[in-house]
Amino acid sequence: MRRPWRPAQRWNWWQHNPAYRRYLLREATALPLFVYALVLVSGLYRYTQGQLAFTRWLEAMQSPGWLAFHALAAAACVLHAITWIELVPKLLVVPGISGPTIKRGHQVAALIGSAVIVGAALASWPLGGAGS
Repeated sequence: MRRPWRPAQRWNWWQHNPAYRRYLLREATALPLFVYALVLVSGLYRYTQGQLAFTRWLEAMQSPGWLAFHALAAAACVLHAITWIELVPKLLVVPGISGPTIKRGHQVAALIGSAVIVGAALASWPLGGAGS
C-alpha cells in the first residue's frame, strides 16, 4: 500500500509572504488578550476574597511590569480591532453596497457600542470617584 503524499512544510513558511506575516501578527494579538482576560478574572476572584485582597491586587496591577503589560494588551486590542474591521468588506459581500460603506458602518457601530459601554460605566460610577 502506498503512503499518501505529504508536501514538506518548512518551519519559516510565513516569512516568505508579507500577507502571511500580517496574518500571524493579527492572530498573535489574541495571546496578550487571553492573558489579560485571565488577569481580570483573577481580579474578580480577589474581589470575592474581600477588600484587603482586592486592594493588594490593585496595587500589584500598578507595578511597572503590569503597566507595561496593560499597554501591550491595549495595543494588541487596537491592532486586532483595526485588522478585523479592515477584513469586513472582504468577508461580508452585500450586492449593491460598496466595501468602504460596509467598513464605515462597522466603524460607526464600534464607536456607538464603545460609547454605550463607557456611558453605562460612567453612569454607574459613584459620585465623587472610588474613594467615596
